[in-house]
Amino acid sequence: MSTTLTIRNLDEGVKQKLRLRAASHQRSMEAEAREILASSLAEPVTDSERELAKIEQRKRIESVIGIWKDQMGGKTTDEIMHELRGDD
Repeated sequence: MSTTLTIRNLDEGVKQKLRLRAASHQRSMEAEAREILASSLAEPVTDSERELAKIEQRKRIESVIGIWKDQMGGKTTDEIMHELRGDD
């Protein structure tokens, strides 16, 4: 499915920034605009979406923390670092 979007009256400064950003990513201005739109719309918009995203992120972090602690006998990172360095 192909969709055409025309943006009229784009400020010259915005156009120049888009051109430079596209060049820095080795993309056309059109491809850069698509990427900007896609990434900005992928971000949570409402407060409830942001809250859900935070909860999901926290769950992912907690799952990694659990794995780490299981593998290291429940020791904290500080305790492991003290052991590795040979601190008293």
